[in-house]
Amino acid sequence: MRDERGFTLVEMLVALSIFAAIAAMGVGLLRSSVDTQDAVQERLKAMGGINRLRAVMANDLAQAVQRSTRGPAGEAVPAFIGSSTGFAFVHGGAGSQDGGPRPNIERVAYARVGNEWRRATQPMLDGTALGEGDRLIADVASVAVRYRDERGNWGEVWSSEPGDRLPRAVEVRMARTGREALTMLFLTAPTPPLSPVQGVPTP
Repeated sequence: MRDERGFTLVEMLVALSIFAAIAAMGVGLLRSSVDTQDAVQERLKAMGGINRLRAVMANDLAQAVQRSTRGPAGEAVPAFIGSSTGFAFVHGGAGSQDGGPRPNIERVAYARVGNEWRRATQPMLDGTALGEGDRLIADVASVAVRYRDERGNWGEVWSSEPGDRLPRAVEVRMARTGREALTMLFLTAPTPPLSPVQGVPTP
């Protein structure tokens, strides 16, 4: 006679327990995979933002020019002004966003505003003030900027006098909330050496 006995209650409970354990392990593994993927995407996004920041600043500083400007009241503004928290200068390579006629140089400023590192430009090279600017990076707790002169000395303040001179390099250190500190070093456009006799840039 064929044995038609099925599973006992104990066997069913054991099977269900094993299935539940396997399902729980699968859910945990899936959850871990999703969390890891989210963390990687967040990291890549942050790295992309930093890379864009470096590219924009490097492009501007590499095209810095020795050209003083005039402020809203007609006051003279040096070609490059630098403090420990930000700097402003004139650079070439600027393009017109609306396709209209516009000089290919502009005055731009980088500074910490609140917890943001921002880039601002002047609507016109002379006679106007810098705008509010655009945010380049957020969660900035502090900023320390240094400037390297032609003798290799570093300082926290830069004056363009005499002759609208430019720093040879600019270092920007950022402390960011909940993130690793960021240090960036940029070279400025090379300037002609001074003539030992006349004290002016040689052609």
